[in-house]
Amino acid sequence: MGVIKNCILPDHLLYDVDADIWAEVQDDGSVRFGRTDVGQTFAGKMHVISFPRTPIGSMVARSRSLALLETSKWVGAIRAPVPGELMAINTTLLEHPLWVNLEPYGRGWVVQYRPSEPIPWLTGQEAQDAYAQRLKRTFRSVAGINDDFWCVHCNDWDEL
Repeated sequence: MGVIKNCILPDHLLYDVDADIWAEVQDDGSVRFGRTDVGQTFAGKMHVISFPRTPIGSMVARSRSLALLETSKWVGAIRAPVPGELMAINTTLLEHPLWVNLEPYGRGWVVQYRPSEPIPWLTGQEAQDAYAQRLKRTFRSVAGINDDFWCVHCNDWDEL
């Protein structure tokens, strides 16, 4: 497991470093998506998670929004990286959006999706190296420009 600026990056996951999204392949070939630990740190405290009115089992096109995540200073989508079928949404996040911050790789998963082609994302050390390079550039988080992250690992957040 990698750690970048106190943010956890489990080795077994796939990562879209630029979009701050992780993916975990399930036993049935579907993929669970969520916001990476780095991504939830950049965004800040989640206030609202919403899902499009796409029925479960529907085919979705590449780049189609699967979910919208909102904080007080940021709004961003989780988009389909390749065409595929929407398998499940984590409706529990409607009532507990902080799970994206507190457990980004557990209860904070956002959607489950069956891709129709391989997802060309990074894993393990490649993802850690890409994040290390990305975080050397000027960045803006809820803490400010190039300030340390303001994250669940570095602050006293209350449990749900």
